Amino acid sequence: MPLLSSVIVWLILTSSSQPAPVYPGGLIVAWIICNGAKRNQIGGWLLFFFWQLYGGVIITAVLFATNIQSYVPENFDSADQCALFLITTVPTLIIYLAQLGVGTILLSVKTWDLLKLLRWLIGAQVGAAIIATIIDTKYFPNNVGLNFLTLIPQALWLAYFFRSKRVKHVFETHDWEIEVNSIYPVKPKMAT
Repeated sequence: MPLLSSVIVWLILTSSSQPAPVYPGGLIVAWIICNGAKRNQIGGWLLFFFWQLYGGVIITAVLFATNIQSYVPENFDSADQCALFLITTVPTLIIYLAQLGVGTILLSVKTWDLLKLLRWLIGAQVGAAIIATIIDTKYFPNNVGLNFLTLIPQALWLAYFFRSKRVKHVFETHDWEIEVNSIYPVKPKMAT
C-alpha cells in the first residue's frame, strides 16, 4: 500500500490489538502540521500528499518484508495464479516508487512538466488498482477491500492535482508568494 493512511487503515482493520486511539491521533498531528503550514508553498493538502508519500516508504517496506512469502511461486496452486497475484501487486509498487522519485525531484525544481508526470503516475496507480480489483474479485476476494484503500485515495489525489489553486500557483505560474494572501488572507491582530 503506497499511501500511509491506507496502510494504517489496513493495519487497524487486520490487527487484533486496540490501535484505534493511535490512528486518529496520527491524523490529528498530520492535520495540525499540514494546516499550520498552509501559507507555505508546500503546505496544506499538498504537504499532506508528500507526508503520505514519504511515510508510505517505511510502511510499504515493512509490509513487503513481512509478507515476502506472498511473492514466492510455491505458495500458489498454479503458475497462473502466481502471475495474477503479481499483476495485482507489483505494478502498484513500481508506480509508487516512480511517484516517490518524481515527487522528490518535484519538490526541488517545482516544474509544471514534472507535475504533469506525477499526475500521469497517479492516474496509472488508479488504473492499476482498478485492474487489481477486477482480478482480485475473481481470484483473491480477500484482497478486494485493500484495493479500495489504494484506489479511492489515489483518485482523490488525482482530482486534487487537477483542481488545486495551490498546485497551479506553485508549479505552473510560480506566484504562490503573491497569491497566498488572496487565498489565505492574514487576519489583522487585535489591538490591546
